[in-house]
Amino acid sequence: MSRLILVLALLPLAACARSGDPHAAAKQLIASQCAACHTVPGVPGARGQVGPSLAGIAKRQVIGGKLPNMPANLRHFLEHPQSVVPGGAMPELGLSPQQAKIIADYLLTLDKP
Repeated sequence: MSRLILVLALLPLAACARSGDPHAAAKQLIASQCAACHTVPGVPGARGQVGPSLAGIAKRQVIGGKLPNMPANLRHFLEHPQSVVPGGAMPELGLSPQQAKIIADYLLTLDKP
């Protein structure tokens, strides 16, 4: 039953992937989950000024001021930022592992500040 719920939840994201943009699902997630706080290149409306701009995040050395910048660490931070920086400004968004992977895969293409 839980797999069925996950499949149904990810179905709209799969439709985005068919649009020709391999990162359409990531951009949709970022627009709905991250845009209020972060500026994210390539995501319309993602012009938040609360958190840092995510332009060039792929070239940064650390994530959240603590973790080496590598895919597994970025996914972990996206899923559970409060476990990395307790009391930090980045809230727990309730992202699934798959959603965190989709977002991380896109963010790791952003290598220009």
